[in-house]
Amino acid sequence: MQTFDIRGLVYGILAFGAFLQMPMKSLIIIFGLCLLPFSLHAGEDPRVQNLRDLSAFRVIIESLTPDARQAGLREETIESQVRAHFRESLPPISLDKKEGAAIYIRIMLYKRRAEDLYYGMIGLSVDRPVMVLSAQGNFPALSQVWEKTAVFSGKDPLLGTFEILSKLLTLLIEDLKAANPPLGSSKGE
Repeated sequence: MQTFDIRGLVYGILAFGAFLQMPMKSLIIIFGLCLLPFSLHAGEDPRVQNLRDLSAFRVIIESLTPDARQAGLREETIESQVRAHFRESLPPISLDKKEGAAIYIRIMLYKRRAEDLYYGMIGLSVDRPVMVLSAQGNFPALSQVWEKTAVFSGKDPLLGTFEILSKLLTLLIEDLKAANPPLGSSKGE
């Protein structure tokens, strides 16, 4: 059940009352409070709200850096980890979609030439299709609705990459379960 946060309505009433009876300084303070954002879904994270009604994805992996390839990373291996993580944690979600919502994975891994140390960045995002309405004509586009990025370094690039990717996937799955309660309860949690 969704709840409605009535703070905006209360702020509006207070501002109108302030306009009629209060000095200008108080009116400015109350008006400033009215500009504060309020959620239509009390207590719900907007990141979670944007993941609602997504039941299938396509997996897109950006081209890997040369250092990542040299360390042994492959797109197929990364996609296998993503599929295994979803199969284990959230089986109702399909990753075989050919168009529409996408899980976009960006892994940038570099090796320091002076020493045997790797550093990198892993970004995981969810893009969903939207229709952009314009006077020149409507057109489809993708909008990023969820994103997490992690930066890391270490001597074992494969272990570090797959551990960080696993943690990011876990965060995504937790938010998908929160946005779609029937999905979260399908495994008997």
